[in-house]
Amino acid sequence: MLYYLMRKNDLLTAVDIDNSGEMIRFEPVFKNPELAPLHDPNNQNWLKDWWKKRSIPVSQDGIRQILEQKGFSTPEEYLTHNLGLSLTDYYWILPEGSSFSWEDINLYDNDFKENLILATDEPETGSTEGVPHYTPNGSLQGSLEKTWMIINGERCLIKGNRDNLSSEALNEIIASRLHELQEVDNYTRYYPLEIHNRDYDYGCYSKLFTSQRLELISAYTVVTSEKKPGDISYYEHFINICGQYGIDKEQLRMNLEYQIMTDFILSGRDRHLSNISVLRDADTLHFIRMAPIYDSGKCLFVHDSVPQNDKELLNIRTESFASSELGLLKYVQDRSLVDVSRLPGRKFIESVYSNDSQINESRIRMIGEAYEKKVALFEAWQKGEDLNKFKAASPKTRINTLDELINK
Repeated sequence: MLYYLMRKNDLLTAVDIDNSGEMIRFEPVFKNPELAPLHDPNNQNWLKDWWKKRSIPVSQDGIRQILEQKGFSTPEEYLTHNLGLSLTDYYWILPEGSSFSWEDINLYDNDFKENLILATDEPETGSTEGVPHYTPNGSLQGSLEKTWMIINGERCLIKGNRDNLSSEALNEIIASRLHELQEVDNYTRYYPLEIHNRDYDYGCYSKLFTSQRLELISAYTVVTSEKKPGDISYYEHFINICGQYGIDKEQLRMNLEYQIMTDFILSGRDRHLSNISVLRDADTLHFIRMAPIYDSGKCLFVHDSVPQNDKELLNIRTESFASSELGLLKYVQDRSLVDVSRLPGRKFIESVYSNDSQINESRIRMIGEAYEKKVALFEAWQKGEDLNKFKAASPKTRINTLDELINK
């Protein structure tokens, strides 16, 4: 079926999408090329890849079964059914012969159905003045179950957990408190939310930080939009491209360094390049600033055994601009951006976890101890110590598995 790729009310190009939701062809000549999604200009199939990546991943917990229950065979079909709409940008597809405008269907202003995974199971039918209801859930990214909802008139993202424990949701609460105590403003605040229809006790939610004026662009999209010179890192490549689009490079560098250090303190290992983003002005297309820190749930050893000594604490692998925490710390130029005296205490960490009825008390204690050690290591590094000597000096200790701790 023929559709037109739109950015708000601006026509970009024509695309063919089959019954399964797969984009099979697109017109390579864009009417407004400057408005096209940021992409690798050397990839001839970039728009097909962009469309596929835009759909909700089948790795997201239970998504395949849920889509089947809704009558969709693929995530791309579900995305197509919802016109490719998102709450992070302004791209959508207009069916041939349709007279919809951006004002009719955009999800920043119009109500949407909110029944994916965690919300009530309402049918996705009905319309307002002839315009069907659509949902932003077809373009939700990540492997964690989540759903957009409207709470008290505000668009909020609800996040769950990967197992019967509430760890990932509670970690977002802990990270929010850390940033609050540091008195910074560039972070996403998460709030706890009791979930009654899942195996775990708590999820969390955050309020939308994009708008009709600010859209989200991931660091992955940025660094792949231009070829990286061979003599610089992807970290510097990201900063340089952002500078070309008008962002304050020094402010961006400070934001990144602060994020690296707080991730180290919380042992966050999932700061991949889709969990780092910038905000872009909808009209000028200039980058404004780094997006608020988000998606910190995969920290504090979630789904992993708890490290027992300095060596293990300093051997955590990461998915980011470097493959290890120590590798990321090498990018930091200003070690004073985090105030150690204003970090959450061990008792706070343990008190948050104690709200989960299913987390073993022994594991809570071990997480508290490991966090305390990590803060001490950070403070030593902040004062100029070489953490490699701590990594080399620690004896090897047997690590308890999560299953052992739960069943203890």
